[in-house]
Amino acid sequence: MIAAISLMRRPDPISLTQFRRHWRDIHGPLVCGFPGLRRYVQCHVIASTAMNAAARSMRIDGFPILYFDSDEDRTRAHHSAEMAACNVDSRQFVGAVSRVITDVAGALRANAGRFSLIEIWPEHSLPAPRPVRYQVREQGAAPNSVIPHLPVIAGAVTQTWHDSLVELECAVDALGDSRAARFVVEEHWLV
Repeated sequence: MIAAISLMRRPDPISLTQFRRHWRDIHGPLVCGFPGLRRYVQCHVIASTAMNAAARSMRIDGFPILYFDSDEDRTRAHHSAEMAACNVDSRQFVGAVSRVITDVAGALRANAGRFSLIEIWPEHSLPAPRPVRYQVREQGAAPNSVIPHLPVIAGAVTQTWHDSLVELECAVDALGDSRAARFVVEEHWLV
């Protein structure tokens, strides 16, 4: 399975509430129409003591993750009329974005309203296993988009799910310090 992960930052004039509302209620349904899309989850970054300074300095507001069965499906979606409509709509609420194309290793968990820890690692090697590892193949600007590129480097991405925010924060305390930027997100599964 292939995951296209975007690292999104909202523009300064848009409030976090406006950003989330537009992303979920207007942009989300547009993405759901992509041909070949297997799964789609919006990961809304939330304030938490589990976020570290590296994550806060990146000022990322969300991670949309689009799952495809093959490169052909991903390419078909990226060249579709639905993607063109999304690129136009993105101008309404996205200030900067970086797209990371990955291979998925591990078992995904699809439970709407759950919390997860997303870690952006600066290098490809990871110190400990995580339930899902997104092995980065390529990274760059969003295809066919005029949204400014967000210059964040991801050597690898991991994701760990928790049933509550308290459980997640306790688990992160047990992990100790990390070279990874740690983001706490609330998931919204749309497909």
